[in-house]
Amino acid sequence: MQGDIFLFINEVKMRSINADVDIVATAANQNFDCLRQDGLTAQKIDVGIIFQEMLGTATAAAYLAKNKVPINLALRVLTRTRRKAMG
Repeated sequence: MQGDIFLFINEVKMRSINADVDIVATAANQNFDCLRQDGLTAQKIDVGIIFQEMLGTATAAAYLAKNKVPINLALRVLTRTRRKAMG
């Protein structure tokens, strides 16, 4: 009887540990996906800025729209005044 209780308690602990590991793994994957998406969006923004400097705002806006950069972000990037690096 006492051995059965011990086995039951161990099983409950293992299920709890496995559930915690699953939760942590899911959160880590979501954070990684978010970071990966943010990094990709940052690269698209960089390309859009270069397009704006070389080809104009309309071309940059078309590029950002085609690459699904959120419009509020694209507007903010394309309408702000950039300061040239002093060098």
